[in-house]
Amino acid sequence: MLIGVIDIGSNAVRFCISDLSDSLVSRNLPIVFQERAKISLYDALAASPDRRISDDILNTLRIAITRFDKICKALNVPDKNVSVFGTEASRSAANSDEMFAMIRNINSSWAVNLLSQRMEAIYGAMGIASSFYEIKGLVMDLGGGSIQISWASSLAGNCVMSESAVSLPYGAAAIFQRLRAQRAEGIKSEITSAFALAFKKIKPPFPLKGASLYLSGGGFRGLGCLAMSILSDDEYYPVPIINGYRCSIKDLEKVAQKQVNGKTMDKLEDVFRISKRRASQLPGILMLVQALVSAAPQIDAVYFCQGGIKEGFLYSKLDDSLKIRDPLVTCTAAHARPACTKIKTLMTSAISSFTPSYISKRILPAVVNLLYYQAPYTKDTQATAALNIAVTGVLAGVHGLSHVDRALLGIILCERWGGEVFDERVLGRLCDLVVSESRGNLGLAYMFWGYYVSKLATVFADLFPAGIVDNENRVKVELVTDEIDALLVELTFVKDDPCTLAVWDNVESLERKVKKFRKKFDIVGVPKVSFKLSIK
Repeated sequence: MLIGVIDIGSNAVRFCISDLSDSLVSRNLPIVFQERAKISLYDALAASPDRRISDDILNTLRIAITRFDKICKALNVPDKNVSVFGTEASRSAANSDEMFAMIRNINSSWAVNLLSQRMEAIYGAMGIASSFYEIKGLVMDLGGGSIQISWASSLAGNCVMSESAVSLPYGAAAIFQRLRAQRAEGIKSEITSAFALAFKKIKPPFPLKGASLYLSGGGFRGLGCLAMSILSDDEYYPVPIINGYRCSIKDLEKVAQKQVNGKTMDKLEDVFRISKRRASQLPGILMLVQALVSAAPQIDAVYFCQGGIKEGFLYSKLDDSLKIRDPLVTCTAAHARPACTKIKTLMTSAISSFTPSYISKRILPAVVNLLYYQAPYTKDTQATAALNIAVTGVLAGVHGLSHVDRALLGIILCERWGGEVFDERVLGRLCDLVVSESRGNLGLAYMFWGYYVSKLATVFADLFPAGIVDNENRVKVELVTDEIDALLVELTFVKDDPCTLAVWDNVESLERKVKKFRKKFDIVGVPKVSFKLSIK
């Protein structure tokens, strides 16, 4: 099912065609086409004394939408599957009826909607929910003319949110215009008070102390890119993708204290994904963050999201049975060879009950799905390509993954192909990301179990080199000892089997490699692993 979406925002107009026909991957909201037109209705209204969209802007919009209509027809998108959404600037335009009539004249079968503030907040929150496997916390969607504030919880596919979401007139472009005419301190005090009242009105069912905050919208994404640049303690941040980027509220406050003026503006434009327009709006966005910190200093982690109105609308079209699916597993399933089902069963039998569920339920299935993906690559490219598979590789554009998902998946697959990469700094930065973002020792535990999964799954993949199960009894797995400090796994192989004999050295070195890794990084809270090898 191909679905087209036109999101007429205050700062830009976004076009998207998504394919939700394949239930296997629809949770990832796969994109067939997307484009962003630099048409700012907010600027057009600010320049008009009577708050009208000028004929020139309407004509530019007409050309862009007509182009999208032709793209939809070329891709066979049914007219009834195309929806148009107007938001804050459309609501405040004196001649919005004229704009919507023009759109209906282009294609009378499209569903054209002027979103209420509540529906804009709902779709914004659902867009954020689509951006992760699970979320729970405050959500804020920053547009050009307004900012939507709510809370949302999406756990096991059950998405609930505030019944009283708040829309405030503090969009990125709106604050930019006010700063040109008013003193910053007065505006900041006003926004701080408005935020404090908004947090009371939305009535979150959890304390603000220690709560997570999810930020979406172009202005916040620009802020995230700036945070990546400032907070990285090296020359670069290893995952150049805004969705899933995380920092603490204290770190974000450090970024917010950055002084932006004429001297620093040019440097800001050199930061990855910050345009000249976005750089000009950053003073207002940074002040918005300062007001946020003043209103709710108890917030803990801040997550940046790609999901917005269009993603929220697409996510709302999914059945609950699809929303509950793990985007990390669904995006990798299409690459699985037939033997992967067998290998998952074997791996599950070798996983300790003390293994973090993140590894056993999410990472393990995704890794097994991709065990053979780099098999056709040359030896000198396999490990490097595997390391970057979710950063710049085939999964880079997948929606719904966190940065830890992307980093750990790549690290484990890199080890599956020997772990020798062209630039070890990249590997080191991704390892640091997993450890730091997963709160220290838990991150080290993820690394240990990831290494264990990598080495054992590689043996199983080597036993079925064609990716096809030609002998169901080639290997059997039994968990003999499963204790918090000791794990004993028995592997039983068929005697004189050539597929086993060819990789026997790797089988015999399993225990030594896992013990060496555990000792090298002095990881506590994980068991000593032993393997008992039997041949029958």
